[in-house]
Amino acid sequence: MKKCPSPLIWQAVVDGEEEGAQYTAHLEHCPICRAVYRDIREAAELAGRLRCDAALRPNFAAAVLAQARSAPAAPFPAGLVALLLYAVAGAAALLLDPGYWSWWLSVGITRSCSLLMDVLFKIIYLGQSFNPAWLIGPALLLVLLEIAVLKKLTEVEEC
Repeated sequence: MKKCPSPLIWQAVVDGEEEGAQYTAHLEHCPICRAVYRDIREAAELAGRLRCDAALRPNFAAAVLAQARSAPAAPFPAGLVALLLYAVAGAAALLLDPGYWSWWLSVGITRSCSLLMDVLFKIIYLGQSFNPAWLIGPALLLVLLEIAVLKKLTEVEEC
């Protein structure tokens, strides 16, 4: 084998779920896999020695199911928690520095909006100075970049 099997494969071999002469042959030639296999086998033997003879009472599963059905779980009030956190953050900002709110309402929002307006105007001026055909290239590149990112995200989600 050119690639070493993963530790999950070696775990399956130790558990008897996987069989094959290829794994045995690989163990003879690969010291790294031999060490992984030995560690997994030792851990499995230790786990086997830790077994105890304790058993659950015969009606345990029925009792747990009956208790779960008798007391349905209440839904978590996520909206209420979010509202509470927002209120606490707002109250803290007001109580810590009341002047901050007046500054934010007068300067902060205006500065943020002016920055967005400046960017928008620069994009408009840039579009007017170029031939519209030149804007298709960057737009196409942005679309291809978005497709590549979305494809990579779907690969990550599938893992």
